[in-house]
Amino acid sequence: MAAVMALGQDRRRRNLTILGGVTALFLLLAVVAVLQRAGELAPKFDPRAFFPGLPQTVNNLGEVTVVSKTGGTIHVKLMNDNWVVEERNNFPADQAQMRATAVGIADLQILEPKTARADWLGFLGLTPPPDGEAVRVTLTDTSGKMLADLLLGHAQGNPDDLGRSTLYVKKPDEAQSWLARGYLTPKPNISGWLNRGIVDIARDRVKGAVVTPATGPGYTLSRDTKDAQDFKLLDLPRGRELAFEGSPDGVAGAIVGFQFDDVAKADPADYAKAPQSVFNTFDGLAITLKIAAKGMDHWATVSASASNPMAQDEAMKLNAAVNGWAFKLPESKVLQILAARETLLKPPPGK
Repeated sequence: MAAVMALGQDRRRRNLTILGGVTALFLLLAVVAVLQRAGELAPKFDPRAFFPGLPQTVNNLGEVTVVSKTGGTIHVKLMNDNWVVEERNNFPADQAQMRATAVGIADLQILEPKTARADWLGFLGLTPPPDGEAVRVTLTDTSGKMLADLLLGHAQGNPDDLGRSTLYVKKPDEAQSWLARGYLTPKPNISGWLNRGIVDIARDRVKGAVVTPATGPGYTLSRDTKDAQDFKLLDLPRGRELAFEGSPDGVAGAIVGFQFDDVAKADPADYAKAPQSVFNTFDGLAITLKIAAKGMDHWATVSASASNPMAQDEAMKLNAAVNGWAFKLPESKVLQILAARETLLKPPPGK
C-alpha cells in the first residue's frame, strides 16, 4: 500500500514539474512578444548629422577650444594662416589633428538617443569638465561666431572597418545624450595638439653621432654606407667588446622618430654646459640636441648646421622652427640620446 502511495506522489511531483516548466516557457514567450510589440510600436530613429549645417561653414574655422579634467583649457587658433597653440606661446599646432577634428565633428552622425537624466550622464562619461570626465570641444569661426559645441564621452566598442568610433555625446546646453559615430578621437592633453613632427630624419640618412654624455667619456658612432645595418663605435677601448653587434644602433638612430611631450621657451643659460649629441647625415646635415634636467623632467634644445650646400636650406628651415624653444622629452628617449659609452660595452674582463 505504501509503495502505491509513493508511486502516486512521484507522479504528482512529476506532473507539477512539467506544468511549472510549461508555465515558465509561456511566460518567457509572452515577455518576448511584449518586447517585440514594444519595439514595433516605438518610434524609429534615422541616423542624422549632429551638426547639420557645419560642413558648409567649417572651412571658415578660426579657433578650437578643448576643455578637460586632465588637460585644462587649450586654445588652438588660426594666426597668419597658421594654426598655433595659445597656451604654448603660439607654438605651431598639428595641422593634421586640426583637420581631423574639424572634419570629424562635421561628419559626426547620431545613431540613437540615450539618457536625458543628469544623474546618469556620469556612466556615459558625459559629466562636463572641469570636474567631470567629458572632453568639451568648441569650434568658432574667424569672426568669433560659435559653429559647434559638444561634450565627448566614453567610446563604445572598437572602431569599425572604416575606422569610425562609436561614442556618447551631448550638447552642453541640452539634457539629451546620444550615441554617435564618426572619425573623432578626443585629444584632452596639450601634447595631442602640438606639431611634434618638426624634426623628421629618416634612418637611411643617418651616418652617425658624436655623443657627449653626462657621465663618462664622449664617443663617436658611424657607419660607412646607408646600406650598413649596424653602426660602429669608433676608437673602441683596448681589450673591450661591444655588448652585442648592434648595441650602438639605438643611440645613433635616436634622432629618428624624434618626438616630445611638451614645449616651452628656452633659457640659453640652462644649456651652456649641457650634455649633447650631434647627429650627422650622409648628405651633410648636422643636428645638435642639448639636454638639461629641470626637476624630474628633461628638456632639449635643437639646432642644425650644414657642411654641404645641398643641406643648407633644410638647416635654415629647421632652425627657424626650433630656435628659442625647449622640448620636453620622454625619459626613455633621454637615456637613448645620451647613453654612456659603458652601456654599449661588455663588462671588462674579470668583472
